[in-house]
Amino acid sequence: MISNEIRREFLNFFKQRGHLVQPSAPLAINDPELLFTIAGMVPFKTFFLGEKTPPASRITSCQLCFRTNDLDRVGQTPYHHTFFEMLGNFSFGDYFKKEACEWGWEFITNWLGLDKSHIWITIFREDEETYQIWKKIGIPSSRILRRDEKDNFWALAEVGPCGPDTEIFFDRGEKFGCGKVNCEPGCDCRRWVEVWNLVFMQFNRDEKGKLSPLPRKNIDTGMGLERVTSVVQGTGDDYQTDLFTSLLGWLKDLSLSKRAEEKFFRIICDHLRALTFLLGEGILPSNTGRGYVVRRILRRASRYGRKIGLEDPFLYKGVPVVIKTMEEPYPHLKKVRGEIVKIIKGEEESFQSTLIRGMGILERIIDDLRQRGEKLISSRDVFKLYDTYGFPLDLTEEIATEEGLKIDTQSVEKLLNEQKRWSREDFKEKKRSIVGTRIKAQISSLKQCVGKVEFKGYETLRLKTSLVGIVKEGVLVDEINEEEEGQIILASTPFYPEGGGQVGDKGRIFTVDSEADVLDTQEMDEVILHQVRVLKGKLRKDDEVMAEVDAQRRKAISRAHTSTHLLQATLRKILGKGVKQSGSLVEEDRLRFDFTHPFPLSEKEIEKVSLLLNEKIREDLPITVEETTLEEASKRGAIALFEERYGEKVRVVSIGDFSREVCGGTHLCRSGEIGLVKVISEEGIASGVRRIEALVGEKALEWSEKREKLLRKIISKLRTSDDKVLSLIEERERKLRDKEKELKKWQRRLLDLSTEKLIKQALCLGRIKIVKGKWEGISSEILRELAEKMRDKLKEGIVVLASVGQGKVFLAAASTQENLPANQILKEVARLGGGSAGGRWDFAQGGTSQPSRVDQALEKLPAIVKNFVSQS
Repeated sequence: MISNEIRREFLNFFKQRGHLVQPSAPLAINDPELLFTIAGMVPFKTFFLGEKTPPASRITSCQLCFRTNDLDRVGQTPYHHTFFEMLGNFSFGDYFKKEACEWGWEFITNWLGLDKSHIWITIFREDEETYQIWKKIGIPSSRILRRDEKDNFWALAEVGPCGPDTEIFFDRGEKFGCGKVNCEPGCDCRRWVEVWNLVFMQFNRDEKGKLSPLPRKNIDTGMGLERVTSVVQGTGDDYQTDLFTSLLGWLKDLSLSKRAEEKFFRIICDHLRALTFLLGEGILPSNTGRGYVVRRILRRASRYGRKIGLEDPFLYKGVPVVIKTMEEPYPHLKKVRGEIVKIIKGEEESFQSTLIRGMGILERIIDDLRQRGEKLISSRDVFKLYDTYGFPLDLTEEIATEEGLKIDTQSVEKLLNEQKRWSREDFKEKKRSIVGTRIKAQISSLKQCVGKVEFKGYETLRLKTSLVGIVKEGVLVDEINEEEEGQIILASTPFYPEGGGQVGDKGRIFTVDSEADVLDTQEMDEVILHQVRVLKGKLRKDDEVMAEVDAQRRKAISRAHTSTHLLQATLRKILGKGVKQSGSLVEEDRLRFDFTHPFPLSEKEIEKVSLLLNEKIREDLPITVEETTLEEASKRGAIALFEERYGEKVRVVSIGDFSREVCGGTHLCRSGEIGLVKVISEEGIASGVRRIEALVGEKALEWSEKREKLLRKIISKLRTSDDKVLSLIEERERKLRDKEKELKKWQRRLLDLSTEKLIKQALCLGRIKIVKGKWEGISSEILRELAEKMRDKLKEGIVVLASVGQGKVFLAAASTQENLPANQILKEVARLGGGSAGGRWDFAQGGTSQPSRVDQALEKLPAIVKNFVSQS
């Protein structure tokens, strides 16, 4: 059987036995505790926990899975993978041990045709019931092994549903074994393959560790498709099955190294399969969350490519091979093939320079350590590689391990945290001004008295309420006086607290004889804090007050928030479903939207986004808000940030049929109220993450009018008309370029005249000539040409030249021979001049921002050259 047949037969087998066949859930599962679907039972977790009712009491599936907990073993063993398929059958209070074992036996022996005499079983030591079931099926007691809890007792977590399990092993035979006397199922050698794990969830474990029977007993089984395929096909290795052979063959044909270790090919193939499916779901490379994991394995595969002689981007070429192998069960991959190829190629290309530069630096560090006989790479070196050169920390750690070296991960973590602390300083400062350093404890005690503050800001912007708490300088007080600032807590409030990217409301809180400005609104531990400054009178605890939101400001913020939803829907329409929100800021008639996308937007794409966005505004689409469950919202196509934690009910904001998102923010009633959106910038803020900033409503109009005014001034200054301004500027640019060319031509002639003179004035060190020169305002291009031209006129020697201009100095060096390395000599000259340099032995360049030190540095050139000559 080939893998497609095994997958199909498994699902048909259990379908015939009353199971509902469920398609694979996404790899990016909607579970706040998991980044990815790591096992076949994950999509059904809520059914096992009794939180939701399953669509059927019997279910079967082939689930795509991804996990990196065994990353260091991928490629090292015949059966460890990051990406794999898990066949499973599940019972929710229906059948139990007897049926699970009997069907398992029937499938692997009758349907797959595995040799019965090669089947071994492990069970939980105290599970006598399962032992008797296997005995009755016909397994000899000698091939039924009892194991302790750590091997054959499964739990979802430390507390909750759990139970014994039984594992079905296949014995490949002694020729695959390790030769040890105690070699048996569970041994790490290649002889034993764990084919199937049957979990009997029959207990609930409380916090004290006590087990009590569950009212409903469940079955959860998992059989790895890759492993069972290797057994059925008799390969002894997952990587020799039809799931991998085409991909491995392609890679070995492409490889330039015939001596490369087999594990390198396996790692690349495994990672490329994973990347194809992850990207096929729109999980794009980024620097956080799931995207970081995707980027990590992509870069890992790229690095291993160098070990098989592939230094240029190559992974993207293997995507069609993966898709051809997997297209029968997963036809969706073919539709997104072009996008997957484009993303992988782009990531490989951007990583190339980082890898080459970082590897060079790391190799020098490793060489220095070996010369000193040391084993620990300093945390500062590791951090600098990451912070200055962008070299991934996990890659440094992996390479260090391969080289038998160590890293002080705690010290590196300390440096990283220090960096994060500084980068968060501005953000923290804002929070400090609102919350203070001691408020958290006060809020905790206050919350016990007042409970959760009720937010009424969706229904009204003006509300009569009571003042239940006052915090001044981090301490709970009974009153706040005129000209004082503090935080006020209301029993209920119309003020929206900052969250979900939307800034907090402003407004006023007042009584008959007192008034306070609300400067900002924040939330802490479900308590809404109003940062206030009292304008007159005083506010006391238990006062009845009127809370009034600045309606004009709220409307401007709502315009921006609704525009953000329209923008995301527009981007997904134009750029594809791979676009996902990764951050946002919604202010008064201004928005910032961060999203996943591997490439900069072209001018044409930005124009399309702007046109469609404003078209939807002009359509004046109705905006509706309703509460439902997250599951129902997802079924209806609502976009949610899956890294967020949502309650039982969520708000779904719909803009006609064009946009539907889970959102707690404030919005308009119709899209036409936005008026206008103007995209003012699009830029990359991290690899794979783009940022769009836009102005909305009045600010968009003001921005457009300012640009129009500026254009009119330019037209007036140039004394031309609207339709001719661009061609006039282009003509002036052309003339300027021509003049620059003419200037360079005269500079070259001038320098040619001094070339012979400089060579004649050269210092001689034996047969070696040392030529140096300095000019004002010579372009770097011409200086480079001159250095190489002068070198070519020397038999043996080195040329070092400098050009000074506008507080900077450009340096160039050219050498005739390797024992006079231009890069090393110029590096020393630049150092003396307060700068730096680099390059090859035959040509190098550098610079400094200290022109006053150049003459002195050039004077030292003969001594520097003499030192190199004596060393060689």
